[in-house]
Amino acid sequence: MSSAILRTESEAFAALLNRIVDCAVDTTAGFVTELPPRGGQAHIEFVGKDRGRSPDGALIRSCDSRDRPALFLRAKYTVDVNPDGSYLRVVSSSLGLWVDVTEGQRPPRPVVRVEFDRRRLQPGRAAAPVHLHANSPELAWIYGSSGQPSPHLHSLHFPAGGRRFRPTLEEFLLFLDRESLFNDWKDGWKPKLIQSLEAWERLQARATARQYPEQAVGALEALGYGVTAPTEDASG
Repeated sequence: MSSAILRTESEAFAALLNRIVDCAVDTTAGFVTELPPRGGQAHIEFVGKDRGRSPDGALIRSCDSRDRPALFLRAKYTVDVNPDGSYLRVVSSSLGLWVDVTEGQRPPRPVVRVEFDRRRLQPGRAAAPVHLHANSPELAWIYGSSGQPSPHLHSLHFPAGGRRFRPTLEEFLLFLDRESLFNDWKDGWKPKLIQSLEAWERLQARATARQYPEQAVGALEALGYGVTAPTEDASG
């Protein structure tokens, strides 16, 4: 049963991700699902459907040649079914912007990556970090002045939320727009992305209420709602 749920739900999730991308950008790339032989985890990745036009998830700008794209969206998800087999959950994800300044002479290099890993859900660890591929003399001074070697900036895990509020594909695309890293969007794309983001936030709100029912009840009662606890039979 879990294998059937994994197939159905992971393909539905890939379809949702494709709708998000299709409403926002002109690309022939899309999310494809790789299913395990039985059970386990599925992998969903943004890849080029027509490598002659849009290799490796290229984001085509009006100033670029389709044969020589410069920007690439890299997006990967690993998903599985929760222990009781009732819903799909994201085990890990990676969203990144990569750039090729060599017109295809060398592989693209990352600029920024936003990641999530459910396996890091321990106190003191960042389950959802940001990695910046850049240099910071000031950061190098901080480490050097305290007698420590300066790490690569991209090796630092800047926290960006936890399990319930990890960054999403919608938020990453809105970030690219807000910072003018990509400007060639489809007409009417932003309201659709915001609507999709709000739907995800409502889904996460329900999941948070399930995880912390006492706090959810307290918040509802503070708003004037009456909440009745389930009977022992109803709660299983």
